[in-house]
Amino acid sequence: MNKDLRLPVDIQLKRHPGQSVLILSFRGEALRDWCLGLCLLKERLIDSLTVTEDGGGRAVKLQVLANPKIPGRISASFGSDRSQLEIPTTSLEYIQAFFLRYYRDEMADVDHIDMEAIDAATGKQDEYVIFRVPDSKPAVSPAEAGRRLRG
Repeated sequence: MNKDLRLPVDIQLKRHPGQSVLILSFRGEALRDWCLGLCLLKERLIDSLTVTEDGGGRAVKLQVLANPKIPGRISASFGSDRSQLEIPTTSLEYIQAFFLRYYRDEMADVDHIDMEAIDAATGKQDEYVIFRVPDSKPAVSPAEAGRRLRG
């Protein structure tokens, strides 16, 4: 079973020399459905979760990656209108925890999380997926941010 959501999210694909970055910027009203979708995906109650911008523009399809080539790395197929992410279970748990805390507190400890990715077609490893939220505490050092995210 697949789940399709149209959410207030902005999806951007930025291509830099030698690097691609997919950025998903969530607005507050997207959180409830996004968190539920992540929970369904993590519990394997759905096979995939597709999120489309509420205007019907870009989309991202997420699936659980059973056997990652490199532990913790997302396998990504980036497209200008539609991207696909195969996410290892541990990375999915990390993303889910970040968004559930944000939903609970109505404020995130940091304004985004970065996930390393591998290009599914080429095996190139210098790719990234960024999940961004609008409401966060003031910036802190990278070491403090890591401590807060683990805690």
